[in-house]
Order: sequence, then C-alpha cells, then structure tokens
Amino acid sequence: MKSKSLHVFCVLALFTAGLSTMVPAADNPASLSAADIIKQARAKYASLNSYSDEGTAVSTLGATTAASYNFTVKLARTNLYQVVWRKSDDLFMPKGVVWSAGSGDFLWMGKGFKPQQQKDMELALASATGISGGVAANIPGTFFNARWGGQLGATTAAAIRGADTKIGEVDCYVLTHNEAGRTNILWIGKQDFLIHQVENDTSGATLRAMMEEQAKKNPQIRAMLDASGSQLSHDVISIETHQNIVINPPLNRADFDFQVPAAPKP
Repeated sequence: MKSKSLHVFCVLALFTAGLSTMVPAADNPASLSAADIIKQARAKYASLNSYSDEGTAVSTLGATTAASYNFTVKLARTNLYQVVWRKSDDLFMPKGVVWSAGSGDFLWMGKGFKPQQQKDMELALASATGISGGVAANIPGTFFNARWGGQLGATTAAAIRGADTKIGEVDCYVLTHNEAGRTNILWIGKQDFLIHQVENDTSGATLRAMMEEQAKKNPQIRAMLDASGSQLSHDVISIETHQNIVINPPLNRADFDFQVPAAPKP
C-alpha cells in the first residue's frame, strides 16, 4: 500500500508542482500587502549570489504518508545547484540527487540507477520534481527565477495575506493562493523575506480530472488510473519546511559535484 501510494504521488507531483534593487521594508510590517511581500521576496532572491539550506518534506495521500524526505539544497549563480533528498529513516544513502557543477545537468534516481544527463537545468529540475516530492522545484525554481517550480511567479499575484505565524523561531508572513481546487501556502520570513515553508494542497476531484485529461494522450497514465482505485479520491497535501538557511555561503564548483555512493555491504 505504501509503495503504491508513493508511486501515485510521484506522478501527481508533476501535475501540482509548477504551481534588481531591494525594496525597503515598510516601517509597519502589518501594513504590507501580499503583493508587497511577494515583491520584496522576489527582490531578495534576485540579490543573492548563493544559498543553502536543509529541511524535511512530507506528502500525504488521504491518511497515508506517500513520501517523507530529509533534504539539502545548495544553489549559486549562474547555473550551479545540488539538491539531495533522503528517506527520513536513511541518513546515508540518498534517495535521489539533481545537480550541476557547471559542466552539465544530471539526475540520479537512487540505488540501481545510473546518473542521466539532462538537456538543461529546467528539464533536470522538472524531471526531479515528482520523485523528490517537490523539493527539486520550489526553492531552486524561485532562486533561479525558472519557468518551472518558482513560488513567486505570476500566479501568486492573487495571494491573500493571512494571520502571521512562526516556523520554528522565525516570524513569518503567511500567503495563501487558491485556484481550481488547488491551494498554495507560503510562509515568508519577516526579517529575511525568504521562504521557510511551502504547502501545496490538491483535492482528489481535481487530481482525477487532471489525470483523466492526461490519460487521453498517455496509456501509461490510463493504466495507473485504472489500477489506483479509490486512492485518487483523496486529497494530496505536501509540506516542505526549510531550516538552517544560509545566504551567500562561500561555495565553489566542487561543492556542487556529486559522485554516486557505493552500495553499503550487507
């Protein structure tokens, strides 16, 4: 059941993910509109030369945990990145990695696979989105202002500011955007204007409708839909929390390279 739910979620994530000068903060943060916060967050990411963090990502399909990962993210201008995700109960062998040390874009999907070179960064991040539970898309897409995965794009213009809250010890603005059965929630730090948590909720009815449309063109999706039974009647919720954020860390190309680890001896 858990393996089946994880497979379904990886495909579903592909349908739900895509969802200059610094602007001085207002004297009274309570007066900032959602648009003001988004504008300052965009400017903050654009001002960074490099970035790193770590965190957790948990996705549920109804009452079932479909995926649970620990991850690390390292990014630098103009095209250097490494995103590693691991099962929460395995701290040694990565579940997958997507990276570029400046000489090509690569995706490794874990034990038993060989690294695959991708056409470019956006294709690499998009290919890694589903299997990483969205981790490969959200912050990298925002940092690089990519067409895939960025959290501060045009669709956030209709976001609504909710009640402020904390992620850990960080005071955050909370922005919510609802559209066509899908809800995106961002927690943006009041002091740093960086994203500290991302939540994406998609209703079961919306997921099934989206996949039914895709199944008209793809027999593999049709087969998966037929085999999934009642699973796709459940909502999918993914929550990605970022901690230990470091801005402009001194990273070099070697920090982004990745060598496939040897499998542990039995």
